[in-house]
Amino acid sequence: MTSRLRRGPLLLLLTFAFLVSAEPIVAQPASSEAASSEGEKFQAKINATAHALGDNPRFKKLSPEYRQELVEFVVGNMLFVLLHEIGHAAITQMDLPVLGRPEDAADSFAAVGLIRIGSVFSHRVLAEAAKGWFLADRRDVSVGDSVAFYDEHGLNQQRAYQIVCLMVGSDADKFKDVAAETKLPQGRQESCARDFRSAAHSWDLVLTPRLRAPDQPKTKIDVDYGDAKGDLAVAAQVLRSIGLLETVSEYTAEAFAWPTPFTLELQSCGFPNARWDLSTHKLTLCYELAADFAVLYTDYGAASAQARRAAPRAKTRKRKSK
Repeated sequence: MTSRLRRGPLLLLLTFAFLVSAEPIVAQPASSEAASSEGEKFQAKINATAHALGDNPRFKKLSPEYRQELVEFVVGNMLFVLLHEIGHAAITQMDLPVLGRPEDAADSFAAVGLIRIGSVFSHRVLAEAAKGWFLADRRDVSVGDSVAFYDEHGLNQQRAYQIVCLMVGSDADKFKDVAAETKLPQGRQESCARDFRSAAHSWDLVLTPRLRAPDQPKTKIDVDYGDAKGDLAVAAQVLRSIGLLETVSEYTAEAFAWPTPFTLELQSCGFPNARWDLSTHKLTLCYELAADFAVLYTDYGAASAQARRAAPRAKTRKRKSK
């Protein structure tokens, strides 16, 4: 099965506490403190990576704040996409029923899992993912891309609002600012509670029997970082530095009794994409996708040109006397 992502010309900060615990994906995390601690560790890796980009000639002119926002946007969206593809892997490997479009189900898998972690870190991932879809829609309108109503994926804004709706549906008070920022109508906010309950219950129902018992051996989930050259080398450096694949592999194997081993890989694909292939048992994220997220944020994000520029060092601020 191949899952192409609609993001114009062709993306998350995640603890994976829902995978670590012996509870179903939709259950409350066993320890909010543990989830926060893991989130802080992952955030620290992201902070260090964003800081290190200041030594790269392509990024040193950007302000530290903008570099941080850019890395968080790219990593957040890549993590959401990775969870989306793991949803496809679970559906096909475990032969789970899907009443509706598989792409919608995979989005729901990622969003519900992140919501139930309940940490600032996981909620930031959701916010970045929703932002990614809103920006993708802005880009499509700007470049005049026609809308393919027959596509297997939902429209960009629909996918963004699905994330927002599930967030608001899980806790209207906690996510009231998200609802206000995205202009989600009050009537829809109220019905989102029903949507979240339905999605949470459904994933709980089908995944609980697939949880790995403590005495069961873990399924082997390999990781592979392929070569990346040119502009893609930076994306590869960022994703390898934070240990994206290793983190997901470890906790995915810990959580579920997978029928067969599989591989998580980052590769140069020639175009931005992500896919789960049941025939080869490989989940592939493309470096081009991460690069595309960076361009998307740079070209269509809301940051001003001034915010992008790094402040000059004090010793370079001297002026000639007039």
